[in-house]
Amino acid sequence: MSPASTTPASTSPATPPDRRLPTPAFPPPRRRPGLRGVAARAWRRGWPWLAAVLAVVLVVVTELGLLQTRLRADLARLHDAGGVPPQAPAAAAPALPPLPVVGPAADGDVTGVRLRALHPPCAPGGTCTLLVGVDRRPGTPATPTPWTVLAVDRCRGGTTPVGTGVTAGDGYGVVAVALPPGTALAVAAVTTGPARAASAALPIGGGPC
Repeated sequence: MSPASTTPASTSPATPPDRRLPTPAFPPPRRRPGLRGVAARAWRRGWPWLAAVLAVVLVVVTELGLLQTRLRADLARLHDAGGVPPQAPAAAAPALPPLPVVGPAADGDVTGVRLRALHPPCAPGGTCTLLVGVDRRPGTPATPTPWTVLAVDRCRGGTTPVGTGVTAGDGYGVVAVALPPGTALAVAAVTTGPARAASAALPIGGGPC
C-alpha cells in the first residue's frame, strides 16, 4: 500500500492593495475625571449665574445708596424752608394745691374726727351725703358733740360752711350738703364744742384749676 500522498493546502489569493480596508483604530479607555476637572466643569456651568446674581446685587445696592442720598437732600431742603417745625413740648397741667388742714386732728377729750362720703363720688355743685364720726377718750361721758362741715375751694382758697350736725357720744351723724361750684374742692368736718378737732380733708373734683 503506497503512502498517502500529501496535497498542499489551498490558499486564497491575496487581496489587492487598492481593495484593502483600513483597520479601525480603537479609542483609548476613558479615564475618570479628577477633582480639578469636576471643579472646572462646575465653574464653566455656574459662572454665568453667579455673574447675574452679582449684577443684581450691585444694582440694588446702588439704588439704595442713591435713594438715601435723595431723602437726606429732601429733608435738608424742607428743614431749611421751615417745612419741619420743631415740636414744642406738651405743657404739663399745673398741680393742684395740697389738701387743706382746717384744724388739729385731736383736741381736749376728742381723739379724732372721721368723715366719709356715703354715695361717692361727689362732685362740685352737687349734693353729697356725708357720714361724720367723733371719737372720744375712754371714760369720757357720752355728751353730744356738735360739728360743722366746711367746703374749701382748693383753687381760689375760699372756705364755706355747708352743713351742721350733732353726734351723741361715740356715735355717727349723717348730713346731706350742697357743695358750691368749682373745679377742685375739699370738705372737712370740725367739732364746734369745747374741743375743736378736725377730720382729714376729703377731695371733691379733680381740677385742674
